[in-house]
Amino acid sequence: MVDSPSDHKELQKFGYPQQLARRMGGFSSFAISFSLISIITGIFANFQFGIQQVGGAIIWSWTLVGLGQLLVAVVMADLAGRFPISGYGYQWTSRLSNPHVGYFVGWLLLMQFITGFPGVCQALGATLVNMMGGGGDWTVTWLTVGIIVLITIVHLFGIRLVSWVNDAGVFAEILGVIILILILWGTWVLAGEWQWDNLLNSTNASTGEAAGFSAFALSLLVGAWCMTGFEAAADLAEETKDPRKTVPKAVILSQLGAAVGGVLLLGGFILAAESMSALQSSETPLIMVLETKLGNLGSRIFGFVILLSIFACGVASMATVTRLIFSLARDNMLPFSDLLKQVQPVSKTPMIATLVVCVLSCTFILTVRNLALITSISAVAGYLGYCGILYASISSTADPDPIDGVFSLGKWRNLSQWTALGWTVLVVAALTIPPTEVAGMDETHLPAKSAFFAILLGLGLYVLWIRGRIQKGNAGPPSQLEA
Repeated sequence: MVDSPSDHKELQKFGYPQQLARRMGGFSSFAISFSLISIITGIFANFQFGIQQVGGAIIWSWTLVGLGQLLVAVVMADLAGRFPISGYGYQWTSRLSNPHVGYFVGWLLLMQFITGFPGVCQALGATLVNMMGGGGDWTVTWLTVGIIVLITIVHLFGIRLVSWVNDAGVFAEILGVIILILILWGTWVLAGEWQWDNLLNSTNASTGEAAGFSAFALSLLVGAWCMTGFEAAADLAEETKDPRKTVPKAVILSQLGAAVGGVLLLGGFILAAESMSALQSSETPLIMVLETKLGNLGSRIFGFVILLSIFACGVASMATVTRLIFSLARDNMLPFSDLLKQVQPVSKTPMIATLVVCVLSCTFILTVRNLALITSISAVAGYLGYCGILYASISSTADPDPIDGVFSLGKWRNLSQWTALGWTVLVVAALTIPPTEVAGMDETHLPAKSAFFAILLGLGLYVLWIRGRIQKGNAGPPSQLEA
């Protein structure tokens, strides 16, 4: 695949030369976003929490989150068509508002992925250990370090290999989800049990009564934790062919596919459950259903699909965070920017940024025995970043001209932006206000506290380094050049 000169010229309009290699087509762009959402990973990790809150009604809270996130996705797609640049949220808010706001949005998104990446790798390590018969904490730790190093090596070979690996993982996940949906729903239909009681059962496992408002609000977190990352395709816009048209489609289709696929998958599991109370009391409810319907061999085969899905999610997560670091450093918006913005001339990869993410992730894994302290930042920081992007898009006075063939909200832009902002504020409240417990930690508001600490860290860097650079005109996106 040969780079298109027209894509290079499009990038030059925003003040940047083409440094990264454009090797990603339409499916690869979609796959980056879809694998970061990873409904298999999200549902298997969080199903127990959700079903204990509201029973089978978890499918309806998932549906609500899917609709809310789709609103956010269409606004992101609109921005991706207007600004096809690596660094997505940072670039968008810097140009719609100013580089000071852009820095804080970029910092929040950086915290989302730089903490989420080691968490994904640890999930893969723990899953592998469980499938091999179990092991100690240090077994999981060292296996996780090995996974981080392996993903780093994949990235050092360039975006083409990253795309191949991620595409394969996404293809396996999509195929696995389709097969599992057909098996679960087919079994239910063939059994002739056309009863919808499970889907309407909202019993809370703790009280034994119908779930109230608080429990339903907590159940929203299952979808909120899972259905993020759909905007990742925008972060790799400078490595995508015809990004103005390709990336918006990838953003919308990945979120829509995840929302619909999740509804069907959750519905299949819930309808296949012989007893809702047994499902709620099980420590591994989905494995219980799989073993009942597929047997040990079938559940092991599907376990392999889960491993591929989580690995692809890790690959996509590193791709996103390294491109965000590259974009911030290119504009002198981080300490040691001269090093972090370097691109390896052969692989066209931001090599130093990739190695820094690897070292930081391994350090987190080896020094923080309970990664909940780190990964609890991820979701809150991500949704706060969404809030910043949406606020900047609302407050901008720019009235963009429509571009032929490029997705645009047009007259629906303002309504979509305000509705999406209201939704993200609601999710931030759901993530931070209720006293959600984190396994192994005494703190009941850990997501709010850890995210607050991350914001303070970003504020410190801003005061010491970034604010002065911006004020002197030494940092921030260059002015757009005329076509």
